[in-house]
Amino acid sequence: MSSPSVNFLAAWAASLRQHPNPRLDRAEDLAFWQQYAVQYDAHASADGTTARSLELIGSLLYPDDTLLDVGAGTGRFALPLANQVRSVTILDQSAAMLDVLERKAAAAGVTNLQRLEADWPNVSVEPHDVVLAAWSLYRQVDLGTALAKLAAVTRRTLVLIGGVGGNPPHRTLVEQHCGMWTESEHPTHLYLAGALWQIGLLAEVRVIVETRTLIGVTVQELARRLAPLSATPGAIAALAEELSPLLKPHTEGWQYCYHQGVGVVIWHVDPTH
Repeated sequence: MSSPSVNFLAAWAASLRQHPNPRLDRAEDLAFWQQYAVQYDAHASADGTTARSLELIGSLLYPDDTLLDVGAGTGRFALPLANQVRSVTILDQSAAMLDVLERKAAAAGVTNLQRLEADWPNVSVEPHDVVLAAWSLYRQVDLGTALAKLAAVTRRTLVLIGGVGGNPPHRTLVEQHCGMWTESEHPTHLYLAGALWQIGLLAEVRVIVETRTLIGVTVQELARRLAPLSATPGAIAALAEELSPLLKPHTEGWQYCYHQGVGVVIWHVDPTH
């Protein structure tokens, strides 16, 4: 293949290295998730940010499918999708995250999960009908290798999910008081689709809008959920002091609602090859 006019793989690697992040190192990233698995699950659960994504993925599934969830975390995709397929392989490098997922599965009566504790792409895995990598390629500097491995284990459909960039109303406050913004600020979906094209795979790109709704008894509780997982109590308290103008009263305390763009990249295996 000739050199592409736009090198998406190089641009992706440069974007990751632009701001030094210790979590690009596997050991640092693993230690982070081992420490914050329970807190992450509390942040990620029941805020509505996967409703439309799950609807779209569900439309691509069949009851007899096998699904591989790469970077399954605590199961915000794997658990609801497990009801639509024959089996789900939950792959994650963090034992703590998978432990939380399995506890939730047991409580919900979900029994068709296969656990695989591993670091992508350094793992041997059987092909699955559908492969999903949702928000989980954030430290893959060698994106081409990671994507090629995903495609190689896909029998029918590969689904990648990432951010489209954006500035929700609370971002300035989080950066001011917590010193960092951890959500996607680049059009990750375009990098992913471009990188797939660069390795010879033409994918479909869709952008959907999820509505994130957070409800808390106190403003402090909402501030804790909006802050980075590693934020200090002092930073959370300072954030809470300025968060009130963004909130509305709710029967259970306070509510914060905003929209979040999500990019979905879908590649279908060509049955003629």
